[in-house]
This record gives sequence, C-alpha cells and structure tokens, in this order.
Amino acid sequence: LGGDVEELPDGLRITGHAPEGGEVDGFGDHRVVMSAAVLATACENPVTIVGAEAADKSYPGFFADFAALGGKIDVEHTGK
Repeated sequence: LGGDVEELPDGLRITGHAPEGGEVDGFGDHRVVMSAAVLATACENPVTIVGAEAADKSYPGFFADFAALGGKIDVEHTGK
C-alpha cells in the first residue's frame, strides 16, 4: 500500500512513505484484514482487501462499524 517491508528473524522492518493504495491479501487473518482497512483510510487510492471476510472471526460487525465511522466500502464487491 506504500512502503517497503523487510522480514527479520524476530520481526519486520517497515520503511514507509505516504500510503498509495492497491491490493492486500488478508491471508485469512482477521488482524491483517482490520489493520489494512484502517490503513486504507490514509491511502490516496482505493484499497482492495482479498479475504476481508476473515474479520468476522473476531469482530463480525467490523465493516458495519467501519462504515458508520466514515470508512468507505464498495458494497458491490463485499459479497454481502
């Protein structure tokens, strides 16, 4: 979405700049999906989160609450 990530033995080193947007794979992880959605609010271009339904694992109402707080969701592509 706008940055470089280096995998380290004990973590990640993230060097970023202004988030641009793009596509993120949620990898079936609710934490990745919700973090990507929050980061999307700062992106200049749209963000597609593949596997966004993973958020339902821990927070089934996440995207409804996200939208209620002003987050933009393309309902056509949510499958709901």
